[in-house]
Formats: sequence, C-alpha cells, structure tokens
Amino acid sequence: MNIGRSIAFLGLAVVLLWGCGGASGKERSARQGQESKKNEAQSGKKAAEPGKSGEAKEGKPAADAVPVQVVQPTRGDISSFLLFSSNVDSDHMVDIYPMTMGIIEKILHDEGDTVKKGDVLAVLDDREAAINEEKARLNYQQGSREFERQKEIFEREMLSKDEFDRQKFNLETARLDWEQKKLLLSYTRITSPIDGVVSKRYIKVGNKINTSQLAFSVVQIREKIAVVNIPEQEIGNLFLKQKAIVNSANREVPGQVSRISPAIDPESGTFKVTVVLRDPDNRLAVGQFVNVKIIKKVHENVVLLTKDALVFEGGRVFVFVVGADDKAEKRQIKIGFDDGTQVEVLEDLGESDRVVTAGKSSLKTDTLVKVIEPIT
Repeated sequence: MNIGRSIAFLGLAVVLLWGCGGASGKERSARQGQESKKNEAQSGKKAAEPGKSGEAKEGKPAADAVPVQVVQPTRGDISSFLLFSSNVDSDHMVDIYPMTMGIIEKILHDEGDTVKKGDVLAVLDDREAAINEEKARLNYQQGSREFERQKEIFEREMLSKDEFDRQKFNLETARLDWEQKKLLLSYTRITSPIDGVVSKRYIKVGNKINTSQLAFSVVQIREKIAVVNIPEQEIGNLFLKQKAIVNSANREVPGQVSRISPAIDPESGTFKVTVVLRDPDNRLAVGQFVNVKIIKKVHENVVLLTKDALVFEGGRVFVFVVGADDKAEKRQIKIGFDDGTQVEVLEDLGESDRVVTAGKSSLKTDTLVKVIEPIT
C-alpha cells in the first residue's frame, strides 16, 4: 500500500515538472519573436530617416568614368608605296689583289681610311724588282749611246741600212725591257684604283702574298645604292627618277629609282630595280640592312589619324569619339592610304574630334569617360 502511494507521488511530480518546463520554453519563444519584430521595425524606421546612415538614391548608382587618352586628327600628306628589304651597296666597290708575289713590308692605309685613286695601300719587298729595273735602265742607256754612234756612221753612208735597222731594233728592245722592269717594280706597290674608303684589309706585315690572294677592299661611299626585286605586276607603277625613302634604325635618307631591269626573272616572277641613295652625311653604311620605300602616289593636305585609334570589326573600321558630355560615341569611318603609323580619313571625322587611343577596349556608346594626359 505504501509502495503504491510512493510510485503515484513520483509520477505526479514528473508530470508537474514537465508542464512547467514546456510552458517556460513556449513563453521564451514568444518573447524572442516579439523582440525580433520590434528590432526589424526599428531598423526599417532608421533606414527611412534621412541623414542617419547616408542619403538614399533613387534608381541605379552612376558608373565610374573610364580613363582614356585621346588625340585629334591632323592635316598632312600621306602616300601609297611599295616596301621591300635590301642592303646598302655601291656601284663602285673593288677587291684589290696584288699584281706580283712577295713579302708584305709596309701597310700604309687601314680600314676606315679615305684614299684617292693611285694611293699606295701597302708595299712589298722590292729589292729584286728594283735591281732588275736598274739593270734594264742601264742597258737602255748604253744602247741609246751606241745607237747615236751608229746613226752618225749611217748618215755618212759608212753603215748599211740593214745594220742600222738592227741597231734601231736592239735599242727599242732595250727600251721595252726597261719599261717592263719598271712596271714589275710598280707592282710591288699595292694601290687603290678608285677614290673611296678602305672597307677591309686582309693582309699583315711579314706575310707572303701571291696574285690570287685578296689584299684590300675599297668602296666609294658617295654613290650608294639599294637593289630590290619587285613583283612583275607592279612594273607599270615604276618609272625612272621615282622618289624613294631608305631607312634603318631610325635613320632615313631620300633616294630615287635609277635603273629598272626590263627582264622578268621566270623563277621568282620579279624584276630588279636599283635605287640611288642621297646620303652626303654618310648616315647609312655600305652593307647595312635597310627598308626601301618606293613612293607610288601622294595625297596632300588630308585628314590623318594615328592607327592606335582604330577598331576593326567585321571588315569595317570604327573609332570612339569623346563628346562634349564626356561620353563615348562609337563611330564608323572610311579610310584611304595607310603608311604604317597613320591613315588617311576620308569620311565621318573632323580635326576637332577627340578620338580615343588608349582605353578603347572598355568602351561602348554612351560610356562615361575621363580624359587623362599620357605619362611622359
């Protein structure tokens, strides 16, 4: 009996505790919900009040301006041209070989020296040649004296004509032998056959040289040329004295067409054209690699624009122009001649237009831009 009462009392206590705990949890949940709603209402109220956390802006915020660099078109001349690669050459360039064999005794001019026609560049050992020349001279002088004596006898009719003719022949032979020995002696002097500059020396003092060995190269730098091979379809666009520009490494000199070959090379389908350079200041060296630009036609006083501003799309050409409201306008233009750095603008662009060169990739029509100066 007592045991049953104890069990019933414990069960009642458990029920009462569970009920009190569940009621407290529900009350706490309800209170938390009310506080959350109150906080949301207050937050909404604060957001609606101006001047508290920044002014509200209607619509979408304005985008940042895109920084760009611009140029304005200019006026000037532009040409169409044929462009080829070549090397500077000279019509007057010679390789000098000795006329006799011997030991190099002296070198009088070296690479870079300016020489005149006939200047001695080097001297060979001439002792043997000098002795032979002296012997020939003495023989001729002796023969001359003998001939004069025989001539007097012949004039007194004391010498036959045949004997006189023989004496005359011996004298002429002695003279020719002397001339030959003088010539051989002169061959011990290696000389320049033209005015020019020594471009290469191949010999050294003490070396033995023969007539098949190259000694010097001399080039005349006053008359330089550049030879180019041009496709046969351009033959109608070439004429004598046609203007040309030859440049290399930021050095540029004028030129003109001096020779046009009438023959077409069947293997390459090209013909040879020779351009004469006007280079009195020697800005380009013989052998230097150059670009040869032969002018076909010139358009004068036209609107010019740098190629950096062009946008190519679907075979058409566009530019971005900055308006007075600092907004970009994508505009299609028509171009003419192209010289590699700038183009001729035929339509739809004026000299006062501000054309974007840097920053084009971020633009479209009505994009707000900020023009900045290039860094120098």
